[in-house]
Amino acid sequence: MAAFVNPAALGWLRGRAPAVEDDASYHRCLESWRAAGLARADGVGPVSSPALTDIGVRADRIAVPHPVLVVAMAAECGFCAQMSADLAANASVTACLNASVLLVDGKQDDVLGSPLTPRLRERLAEVGQLASRLGTPSGVLLTAGQPSRTVSGYPKVCAELVRLSGGDAETTVIEAPTSCSLKVAGEAVDTLVTARASGGRAVGIAVRGSEVWKAVRSVTGDGLRGIYAPVTLTVDRPSSLYLLYRGGELLARTRTSAALRHTLADVLAGYGPPAPDEMTLLCAAAVHQAGYAVLLPRNWMTDLVTHSNRLERAGWHVCPRPYATLRPSQGRATILTGSPVAPCSGIPVSGILVQLPQAVNALTRPQLLAQIVNWINRPTHAGAVHSLASALGTLPVHAGTWPQALAHLLAASQRG
Repeated sequence: MAAFVNPAALGWLRGRAPAVEDDASYHRCLESWRAAGLARADGVGPVSSPALTDIGVRADRIAVPHPVLVVAMAAECGFCAQMSADLAANASVTACLNASVLLVDGKQDDVLGSPLTPRLRERLAEVGQLASRLGTPSGVLLTAGQPSRTVSGYPKVCAELVRLSGGDAETTVIEAPTSCSLKVAGEAVDTLVTARASGGRAVGIAVRGSEVWKAVRSVTGDGLRGIYAPVTLTVDRPSSLYLLYRGGELLARTRTSAALRHTLADVLAGYGPPAPDEMTLLCAAAVHQAGYAVLLPRNWMTDLVTHSNRLERAGWHVCPRPYATLRPSQGRATILTGSPVAPCSGIPVSGILVQLPQAVNALTRPQLLAQIVNWINRPTHAGAVHSLASALGTLPVHAGTWPQALAHLLAASQRG
């Protein structure tokens, strides 16, 4: 793998404090470096910055009657738009909080949960305006008798919302949205089911339509009640098809509620922890009925699922699970585990299809391999990265666009 670090970020990596206007970028860099194994949690750490100091000093002067989470938002922020959709879906949970959530967007603010006095609300809104200097969304948690705590970024603010509701942020699925997620999550939902997935993880499922709700509840049961959960999966039925999304990715479209229930159960099982000898990748997989599989970029899922009928006629099944789980084998092919086609024994991976950047006519094999290794689920460690590179290093790799990938799969099936 190669890391390209600009001069400012290189200075931060060496311990130089960031400028106030760079504070949000600095913290995003730290998270990325730690996830990729480039910085240790006990090594390069957050440097005290003027922005954090100002927020802490101002917040610690305010006495609160109960826990208050002040969240800095921005109308033009995509992450904030996703959080707004999450909060709307969780309205029944936030209404019953023994705490307050104050959403601050510039001079505008809104209170969820327990009410706040006008004067206290005004002072807290000033804290939110300061927190916006860290980027949006950012949050400041105030608790009586304790120092305030500042967090930055969608995942960390979501984690604080989960904790305020009495949930476990470590076992609740919190996935940062993509631009296409907002097209799916932006519309109102009829209900939010918080499912207990494999491994005890909580997964928020947004549901549109009473008939869809019955199908989802037949899989999840009553689910977890009263716990805040960001929207991870969305189930919709705009016409004759049931649509299952993960964020903005279309995982499956089925014609019957029975098929939806089967697929949803398989997706929830995919959130379970991997076995000790397995690793999870943030990519998609397609399995052929002849007994082999290929790995694909996850952002191709919607396009491939849209053409799933053609693929199925050619013998291909696009796996809807949230991750591709692999088991490297010494002297044998790398095995894709957890596939509905062969859930017990797994099936060998025969190749990898990757996206060819528009500005590049050709990539060398090491560059392609580095791109694939970056699919590994993070946080991870160096040993897992080396193991993955070794396991996939001998597989054929085809670079192109998703239409070329579709044509390749159909042609490969015809060649038999």
